[in-house]
Amino acid sequence: MKSATRICFFLIAVQVFLLNGCTTGVESSPSPGIVRVTLKSNEQDTLLIILGDTIRFSRGDHYDVTVGQGWLYRGDKYVVLYANTNIDRIGESYVNLIQRQWLDGRLILPSDSVFDVDAYKSRYVGETVFEWYVAPDTYDKLQFNLKGFEVFVARPRQFRNPLQLPDGTTAIMNFQQSIQVDEGRVTQIDLEIYPFQSIRRYKDSYLFDRKVKITRVQIL
Repeated sequence: MKSATRICFFLIAVQVFLLNGCTTGVESSPSPGIVRVTLKSNEQDTLLIILGDTIRFSRGDHYDVTVGQGWLYRGDKYVVLYANTNIDRIGESYVNLIQRQWLDGRLILPSDSVFDVDAYKSRYVGETVFEWYVAPDTYDKLQFNLKGFEVFVARPRQFRNPLQLPDGTTAIMNFQQSIQVDEGRVTQIDLEIYPFQSIRRYKDSYLFDRKVKITRVQIL
């Protein structure tokens, strides 16, 4: 009887050891974080002089650029960034750098009843240009393409011109920056562009001489 009892205790101990003490030897992979990159025009950059006239904002103004082909680097290894987290993997965003909204948050649209828009009664609208899943790690460089397309303003006279990069300038922009991505968290990288300081006239062309900087990296 005592022998049978000892055997029962031994078998139970072995089962407990197998359930609690054994591992597969393979650690579980961490969940990804999300990297979100935003682009917003500097609120103080509202001055552009065209043929001696200073522009004023209106509901129909636009200053179109494309942002695409994003990469986040750690040394020579990189992750591709897409415009949003849907399955289509859209690689490019179209942004109106001088899209404005009223101070209460209402977007100013071409269909609005008010044509002229006072700068002190409105502000620029920021856009998310990349938002994608990224493995947790510390990265050291953000890279993407930024190209100008066209600028149009209606006041005080209509001005519409294509934008091009200066000769010898590639579309790629590089930002050396320590960027921490944590499991299950959102790392937001805020970019600021000076829209009108980025326009430079050369002969009969208007060059998109990009003035952009990272203003903040935060984990949300």
